[in-house]
Amino acid sequence: MIEQKQYAKYRVYYHILFWLAYILFYTVFWGSYKNNNYWDEFLQLLFLLPWKIIPTYITLYYLMPKYLYSKKFTKYIILLLILGISMALIDRYLNWRYLYRWFKYETGNWKDPVWYAPKVFNSLLVVYIPVFVAMAIKLQRFIFQKDQINKALEKEKVETELKFLKAQIHPHFLFNTLNSIYSLSLNKSAKTPDAVLGLSKFLDYMLYECNDKLITVEKEWEQLMNLVALERLRYGENLTISANIRDDNKESLIPPLLLLPFVENAFKHGADSLIEDSWITIDLKLHEQQLQFMVENSKAPSEISENLDSDKNIGLKNVRRRLDLFFPDKHELKILEEPDSFLVKLEIDLSDISS
Repeated sequence: MIEQKQYAKYRVYYHILFWLAYILFYTVFWGSYKNNNYWDEFLQLLFLLPWKIIPTYITLYYLMPKYLYSKKFTKYIILLLILGISMALIDRYLNWRYLYRWFKYETGNWKDPVWYAPKVFNSLLVVYIPVFVAMAIKLQRFIFQKDQINKALEKEKVETELKFLKAQIHPHFLFNTLNSIYSLSLNKSAKTPDAVLGLSKFLDYMLYECNDKLITVEKEWEQLMNLVALERLRYGENLTISANIRDDNKESLIPPLLLLPFVENAFKHGADSLIEDSWITIDLKLHEQQLQFMVENSKAPSEISENLDSDKNIGLKNVRRRLDLFFPDKHELKILEEPDSFLVKLEIDLSDISS
């Protein structure tokens, strides 16, 4: 409410300044043109000012909102012409009836017919100069505000979608991890308590630290290693895991949980009982804000290829969309499938997001 009152107050000030500028400009312009007779020009402008103000505000606050903004151009132009001609006729009559006799009697302009067409046309131009200037200002402001609203709505839409995508990761990860813990418990493994503790730490990260829009790459890597530790408990010596990081900038930022689905997918396909020597390689390199992330895993030769965009592949579909939203034209994702392996290569330019 306070902001609206302040805005209304400033708008009144702007309008007063607009009309003062109009009067000052034409007083100086016509006064200089007519032997420096500024006072007479000022009085004439003041006398005719209402017939400039009336069409200006009818146009700004009725015709433009009702017809121009809603793209009813034909009605807008017709009504604008009717209004303009009406005001021009009034302006012409007042000039002919009063001003020519008060200030310009010796010129004999009052002898012309009151509805003399060239003079009416001149009055039309005089009336509509402030109208068109005010229209241009308001139209420019309207376009600017509309652009700002569209940008705000687009930003809100993107942020809402990002929150939804990040929220999808939580149940997806929980489902996979609980399956792992369930498998350990069925085998009455002594590693089950450690797996539960590891899951507890990961949930703490998801519930509290992931509320930030961005985290450091080092923090993201730390959570990937937590996931790796959980999976090691499940598969033990049956799975060979190699993980390496080379990070020359500890402050580089990345959206949280962005890389997690790739590692999850590697365990899904790489830790298969049908593979004699299961293996997973995870490699992250960050140099001068250029991130290169690679995940490669073994695959059973008989495994049926799974479409990346299938409904079952929620994690990878999710991360692909998040990449498009966060890094449009700033990333490259390749997922390659060989008869006995999957390879994911991701390259991201983090310079914009980190700055």
